[in-house]
Amino acid sequence: MATDTGDDYFASDSSLPEPAPLTFRYHRFTPKSEFARHRHRWGQLNRISLGLVELLLDEGKVVAPAQYLLWTPPEVPHAAYIRQAMHYTSIYVCDELAARLPGHTCLIEQTPLVRALLDDFSLRQITVPSDPWDIRQAELLCQRLQESGHAASYLPDSPHKLLRPILDAIRQDPADATPLKEWAEKVYSTERTLARLFQRELGISFGQWRGRARLVEALARLRQGDSVQAISAQLGYATPSAFIAMFQKQLGASPERYRRQLLEGGQWDELSA
Repeated sequence: MATDTGDDYFASDSSLPEPAPLTFRYHRFTPKSEFARHRHRWGQLNRISLGLVELLLDEGKVVAPAQYLLWTPPEVPHAAYIRQAMHYTSIYVCDELAARLPGHTCLIEQTPLVRALLDDFSLRQITVPSDPWDIRQAELLCQRLQESGHAASYLPDSPHKLLRPILDAIRQDPADATPLKEWAEKVYSTERTLARLFQRELGISFGQWRGRARLVEALARLRQGDSVQAISAQLGYATPSAFIAMFQKQLGASPERYRRQLLEGGQWDELSA
């Protein structure tokens, strides 16, 4: 597994053969790796070991944390930026499978089975499945990817007149602990109506959206050098351990481990699955 810059990766990417049905590439990227605007002949799934990857599209930015795969259909122009050192897996997808996945860039959830199948390929450093068992495993992975849930963005937005003031307020202050019932009173609605709107307009609950907003803010504060104790208190978590558990679940590493690699860019250490 080589350590690459964005330019190294893109140069070697252009000569790949057609996936049948999948081709895997494994890399270690240094901090602040940039990928100039480009496109792929094949559909591409990106998997990271921790942190976030930012994909820049013509219509905006998509941010994907480690718990999701980032899907980009064939021939979609994009650039990318990776802030911290990380393991990175790029999975190229044949046209037949790509046609059955969403027709737009999105996040695809890594279910426990999808994660286990990918972990096994990664552990054995399989690049092109050729053994009959590996081909069957790739086919099962393809099937599960089609069945996995997907989202347009990690922190979705909505212009709805009832949701807009709530989303704006929480973005300004992610620690805001105002319950949905009180928000309903402020925007002259009902708790039930707002709960339904969050699911319909954003695809997640009010609590999930606020939790994601807090995570994005936590990443910014870790980059500033704030302590885990301070961040957990500033963002409204009852204890630092509750904040650490949330962070570990979302990004695949503890806050201290994430910050060490983000700020120091030092020696690479293996991350557990």
